[in-house]
Order: sequence, then structure tokens, then C-alpha cells
Amino acid sequence: ICSWHLENLVSVCRERTGGQGYLSCNRFGTFIGLAHAAMTAEGDNSVLIQKVAKERLGMFKPQAVTPVSENIATTDQLINLIKIRENALFTGLSKALKAAGRAGLFETWMLQQNESIQSAGRTYGERIVADEFKSVVDSSEDSTKEVLQDLLDLHLCSYVKDNAAWFLTQEIISPDQAKQVTAEFDRLCRILTPQALNLVESFAISDEMLSAPIARDWVGYNEVDNKGELDLF
Repeated sequence: ICSWHLENLVSVCRERTGGQGYLSCNRFGTFIGLAHAAMTAEGDNSVLIQKVAKERLGMFKPQAVTPVSENIATTDQLINLIKIRENALFTGLSKALKAAGRAGLFETWMLQQNESIQSAGRTYGERIVADEFKSVVDSSEDSTKEVLQDLLDLHLCSYVKDNAAWFLTQEIISPDQAKQVTAEFDRLCRILTPQALNLVESFAISDEMLSAPIARDWVGYNEVDNKGELDLF
């Protein structure tokens, strides 16, 4: 999940930086390569997700969930929706495998249920991320709790928004509730935008580690035609 996230993050950042993103000295290409290497290290990610889903299925017990409330754009309700999806995917996968029996197990697992397996494994991972993220927010200092809470909610909204089709077709949420999530996502983006630089700087990554003009004095770097080299920087 981390390597998939890295690949998406680097690709989006490269697009947002226009022509500067093409310069090798700005290192986007390096990190795209690293992301792709991580996505296939120790086995392709999708294969590893299959293994995760298989192990999880063997010890699966449904997550405790609550009824979906009218307002779903809250931390607890968004996490609840992830748990509902996890339960439904693993329960459905279990039923499909039992119906296939021993003779049809391989074909069902490898050919018929691959999409469900991938969705179940990734949803399990996302639920763990959500639980751990909430635990960190709940135990954080007051000075950082508010911004971390907004980040958590944005992450949760992003997951539900990206999987809105599933929640709608399963009749777990209504179209109006889906609109709630989109509206909350947009609101949180507006709130967090002014904090973007502070959030990045909170990682305390040194200039030596960054070693890319676009992450440092990119205005000074582009005052002259440096042809993408670092000699004058």
C-alpha cells in the first residue's frame, strides 16, 4: 500500500510542477523508479495482496460496526464504512470459496474472485491505517491535534469517495450521503491548503537529503539558463 501510494504521490507531484518536474536534478524520475521497484520487490504488490487476503481470510472475524447514520462525514462514521466494506468483502469471498468446494477452489481463487481478493486485501490494510491514524490523533498534543484530525478525516473521505460506487451499489449509503463526503473532502482541502508547507516541513528533512533545486531555492536556480545542471546551484 505504501509503494502504491508513493507511485501515485510522485506522479501527481511531477504533473503539478510542470516542466520543472522533467529535470533529472529535481529527482522525480528517481522516486518514480524507486516506487516501481518497491511495487515489485519481494514479489508483485498484487501477489502480496493475495497472500494478505488469504492469511486474513483464514483468521477472519467480522469487525464490530454500527448502523450508518444520516451524517456520514464524521471520523467515526467514515471508519465505520471502511469496516463495513471489509466485512462484506471477506464474507462474500468466504462464501464464494465454500460454494466452489475443493475441486473448484483454484479456479475460483485465481480466475473468478481476483478483483474481490484485491479489494478485500487493500481494504483490510486501509482499515489498519485508519485505526492506527486515529490512535495517534487521539494521543497527540493539543497543538497538533487539530491539523492531524483534519488530515485523518481527509484521508478517510478520500477512501470513501474513491470507493463511492461500491457503497452506492451495495445500498450502504445514498447519493445524498455520497455528496456529504465529497463536500467534506473539498472543505478539508481548503482548510489544509494553507498548512501544506508547514506539514511538509514538520518532517524536518534536511536540504542535504532533499538535494533538489525545486525543493530549495528554485527561483534562484531558474534565474539563469542552467540547462538543468547543478553546477551553478
